[in-house]
Amino acid sequence: MIATAGAVLLLCAGTAAAQVGGNIALLSDYRFRGVSMSDGHPVPQLTLNYDDPDSWYWGVQASGASLHERGGTQLIAYAGMARRLASGWSWEAGASRSVLTRDHGSDYGEWYAGLAAERIGVRLYFAPHYFGRDMRTLYAEMNGFHPLQDGFKLVAHIGVLRQLSHPGMESASMRRDGSIGLAAALGDWHAQLAWVASSGGAPRSVYYVEAASRAVVLSAAYSF
Repeated sequence: MIATAGAVLLLCAGTAAAQVGGNIALLSDYRFRGVSMSDGHPVPQLTLNYDDPDSWYWGVQASGASLHERGGTQLIAYAGMARRLASGWSWEAGASRSVLTRDHGSDYGEWYAGLAAERIGVRLYFAPHYFGRDMRTLYAEMNGFHPLQDGFKLVAHIGVLRQLSHPGMESASMRRDGSIGLAAALGDWHAQLAWVASSGGAPRSVYYVEAASRAVVLSAAYSF
């Protein structure tokens, strides 16, 4: 799974020079928080980002998507600040906006904050109108990797999506997702093979195309 570039920038917080970069990728299935955003089909993805020497960063990600049986593109713009602490950890805070080109009723924004060390990072997201619905959510995630031999890495992710209750709501729902896989890099090329799964009661049918709750996802990306 190709992660939003902000998570990578957090791990690199504190660099002195401005950096401009990005990647172009092909995913066998675009899984967002464990659930397919591409109806189980391959999609291309483009990410561009800028890392300011004053610790600010911003970027945009464009990906093929299919919601409510409509093809199209998902655009995610994000901006935030990331700084390294004396302990070696880094913190960040920012906001993002997701736009569906053929389903603007599912557009939404999120606020997020996170902490990261060299090999592990955590983030908490808050959305007041998740996928355009009258639904407040919190999403917590942890991402990490462990280096193996010959340039390979073991990568892992766990996340929990919690729908916040409000007056008149009978109960709040929760959904869990996770992935584990192998990643490798060869120059500017990166590849990853991961097993992705999700479960729980959050009403995904409101904003996702129904797809299998488990999948093996292959991705390949070229960084520039």
